[in-house]
Amino acid sequence: MGGTSVSTAVVRSETAGIASGVNMVSITEVNNTIVMAPPDKVFQALSAAYGTLNIPVTEVNQSGRTIGNAAYRVRRRIGDVPTMRALDCGGDSGMPNAETYQLTLAIRSRVVPNDAGGSVVQSTVEGSGRNPTTSATSDVRCSSLGVLEKRIGELVKKTVAP
Repeated sequence: MGGTSVSTAVVRSETAGIASGVNMVSITEVNNTIVMAPPDKVFQALSAAYGTLNIPVTEVNQSGRTIGNAAYRVRRRIGDVPTMRALDCGGDSGMPNAETYQLTLAIRSRVVPNDAGGSVVQSTVEGSGRNPTTSATSDVRCSSLGVLEKRIGELVKKTVAP
């Protein structure tokens, strides 16, 4: 799996130059962090990293070494990470929606053995946001900027460092 990136493609159907449909497709890639420690030790550190970031762990698979939260609700900050640095949810009047919207995120990480020794922490973040000051019931898609995934990896490395 490659580095972190999210791309949105706009696909238009045209007949005689007239757009008849627009489709938005988002692709989320996994952020990989190499950690020179055994997978079981890294998995313990991964759980601690979620705790440091105040992300409640609601999904745990010990044998698969995966943890996450499929419906984490947050505003403004995820631990020490401002939401406007971690997510792109569009914006209004120069203010990023990630700063003001109620966000619902799916944050997941897993630890896999690295062929060269050690482990790889693989993390993804996806989500949506809703304006809390209006009666609108539609959500906007939020794309990860890779900052939170990298922070998870940094915290794991810091925990297992000798």
